[in-house]
Amino acid sequence: MIVLLFAGCTRVDTAVSSGRHAWTRPGVLRIADAADPDHFNPLLSGMDLVEDLSSLVFSYLVIADDRGKLIGDLATEVPSIANGGISKDGKTIVYHLRRGVRWHDGVPFTARDVAFTWRATVAPQNNVLHREGYEEVRSIEVPDERTVVVHLRRRYPPFVTEFFTSLQEGSKAILPEHLLGKLHEINDAPFNLAPVGTGPFKFVKWEHGRGIEFVANPDYFKGRPKLDKIEFRVIPDDNSILSALQTHDVDMVVSVATTQYAHYARLEGVTTRIFPWNAANVFIINNTKPGLDDVEVRRAIASAIDYRAIITKVTHGVGSVAHDIVPASAVGYTDNPPYRYDPAGANARLEKDGWLRGPDGVRHKGDRRLAFTMVISSGSANGRNIAVQLQSFLRGAGIDLTLKQYPYNVIFSYDGPIQKMTYDFSDYSYTLPYDPDNYVYLGCDQRPPKGQNVFGYCDPQVDAGERAGLHSDDPLRRAAIYHATDARVHETVPYIPLYVLRRPTAFNSDLRNYSASPAIASWWNAYQWEI
Repeated sequence: MIVLLFAGCTRVDTAVSSGRHAWTRPGVLRIADAADPDHFNPLLSGMDLVEDLSSLVFSYLVIADDRGKLIGDLATEVPSIANGGISKDGKTIVYHLRRGVRWHDGVPFTARDVAFTWRATVAPQNNVLHREGYEEVRSIEVPDERTVVVHLRRRYPPFVTEFFTSLQEGSKAILPEHLLGKLHEINDAPFNLAPVGTGPFKFVKWEHGRGIEFVANPDYFKGRPKLDKIEFRVIPDDNSILSALQTHDVDMVVSVATTQYAHYARLEGVTTRIFPWNAANVFIINNTKPGLDDVEVRRAIASAIDYRAIITKVTHGVGSVAHDIVPASAVGYTDNPPYRYDPAGANARLEKDGWLRGPDGVRHKGDRRLAFTMVISSGSANGRNIAVQLQSFLRGAGIDLTLKQYPYNVIFSYDGPIQKMTYDFSDYSYTLPYDPDNYVYLGCDQRPPKGQNVFGYCDPQVDAGERAGLHSDDPLRRAAIYHATDARVHETVPYIPLYVLRRPTAFNSDLRNYSASPAIASWWNAYQWEI
């Protein structure tokens, strides 16, 4: 006991003399989130949390900085027509790789690892959720250890923003061929529980349901990280995470619930910031379910929702009104009039469409009732609050909504209700594509497992527009195509953007050099963090 007390006094004295808080552990960053990863293989997971944690261990060809500018990561620069990295016909892409990069086990990283990871991504036996862009590749050449030459089947403008980047849903890092190349499939590989990457931090151990430990990679190709260790902790719910930061048991929160942002802002020794984020919170609809396959029902639902109330009561002003399904910086962004809260109009539309209220207040047409289930994530106060609001709004239109909770990593798993399309409604945040192409989400032939059209949506006009947008590199032509296509999406309501997100963040005020990218893997400069 005497030794422990003496050690505690020594640490406090050091902290005071160095200008740090007494609770800060120099060189050690403690991060918390409500969820535990489903995988630690970035090819196999759809969790935002895995995107973040993967950026500590793995590397990409291209990433985005805190201004959203594309920069090379393992690639020395971003391929373009101007620098010769993209051929004039748009079908050949050349990546030049950095020198001296090594895997955490000391094996040199080479262009062969890029080619292998592409093969693993498109292999049908692997449970990869997103393959858009990767399936456009006809072949990959590796003329030497630092050059990757990609030959596409056709011109495909979004390719550089999708291929082994950290930018949007389905982002994928490069995996080691020497550890995985001889396996028939990677779904059950021991690697998924003990990964080896080229990133700034090395994986040490994973106590499932409790946390993960990382240590600095002294041989990181951008320079040794300033942190010695990162400790990721699983804390089951948002209130407990808030309490942990308040008592300084942790230093940073992966994802701050917007409902609690004001509470975080009042904590002693805590810095709060709101970063830009190319993301939206969406109320997703299974368009294949009876009742929801009726566009008039979907339009009525869009009118039944009070968007301003959600932004005010749930996001506390962090969110903003949604106009389009692509970020404002994208080619063809369309300033659609936002869906308007009109409960009387919603009810009138349903009456006109033949949906009549029954004795219990729920509308029906023949033997079909507008009674549905909404799957939500357990442990998320933000998700629960949105769901309760939506339940109330839809009830006002005669639509019954029962809430069903799942663990976060189950909802978004390969076998979860969204990927298997067994859900009626759900709500989630997702990072919008850097390129305006949304074919993988809206194409008629893009339902899982081929694509990510988990809405079961099919509109010939939208399908044709999304396809046409991929046949030109001309920004003006593409803008015209996406203006028309996105207006049609807005009109037919395959899903409902509730609000545009920004990224609220809270961390120990002793943490230096922290900034977030608007991309899905926001931790673009973890090697520069310091505490």
